[in-house]
Amino acid sequence: MKRTAGTTSNWKLSAIAGALVCWFSVFTALAQAQGSQGQDAVYNSLNGIVGSSAFIDANTFLNPATQGKDLCDTIFYIFTHNYPSAGAVIDARGVSGAANLTCTHGSPWAEGSSYVTAPSTILLPATGGTTPTPIIISTPWILPSNTHLIGEGDGIPSSGFTPGTTIQAGTSFSGSMIQFGTAPPPSSPPICPPVGSVYTCTGISVENLTLDGKGQSVNGISNGYSQDGSYVNHVSLYQIRGVGLVIQGSAQGNASNSGPYSNITFDLGGNLGTSQTACASLNGLSGTHGIHGLTCISGDNVSPAAVLLDSSNNSIEDLRIVGFYDGPS
Repeated sequence: MKRTAGTTSNWKLSAIAGALVCWFSVFTALAQAQGSQGQDAVYNSLNGIVGSSAFIDANTFLNPATQGKDLCDTIFYIFTHNYPSAGAVIDARGVSGAANLTCTHGSPWAEGSSYVTAPSTILLPATGGTTPTPIIISTPWILPSNTHLIGEGDGIPSSGFTPGTTIQAGTSFSGSMIQFGTAPPPSSPPICPPVGSVYTCTGISVENLTLDGKGQSVNGISNGYSQDGSYVNHVSLYQIRGVGLVIQGSAQGNASNSGPYSNITFDLGGNLGTSQTACASLNGLSGTHGIHGLTCISGDNVSPAAVLLDSSNNSIEDLRIVGFYDGPS
């Protein structure tokens, strides 16, 4: 049997139309299966295509009129609206624009007197490019247990390399830009639960980003409460005139067994240091997994020391120091 050209064309068109109908049906099923805003759909052998809360697209919640008003408020909204207790990956890489990346309502974990302690992995957006738009914060980011904060890459702008993700301290910022856990403030539940007489978090990490202090006397990352499974990797500390990395112990908690703290660069970026400026401080605790790969650049000799150490059983390896005062501290 011989087909004519017209018959063959009609047959092909019918096949294409049928395929499009099938694809449309699949995508409709996927959309319906998600069941919850921002969730992906997965195949379940018992129920077919179902929603999965393991991965949440934060950009779908960014709506200043009704839901999240900026990056921090959006993540806080996700945490407080049917967030799975076992935790999830919150993908905020689609959030962009200076207004959306300026946090005006608190941090992703705290607004007013409300605190969130849910576990999560948060993927932060890229903020570089020809017109950098850093994430601007006005209050410390206090991370609870089992929080993993991951950016798109670190770097020091003064070196000519634009960081993949930059978190920048807002005007008149005070304290530490990122803090691993805390003891309970008055009338509030503890961010880190009590273990005996101390408050202890575990499993907190920060990777692949730059913290920019904008020349203010702030600290970069402080850890006084989070222990096993807590670490820092590939983080640049820029224009920070306080202490870049604070690892400490106290009567309420300590950071023993934390680390390693690796691939860290501290650079004042042309700002003058103070008597309180240091790359890192290990104070009042024993037995971390150490600092491995630390570059300290000050450009002046005002600061008394690059690294302050008064604790035993802590290792410091691959240390490079430029510009700090090298006399007795």
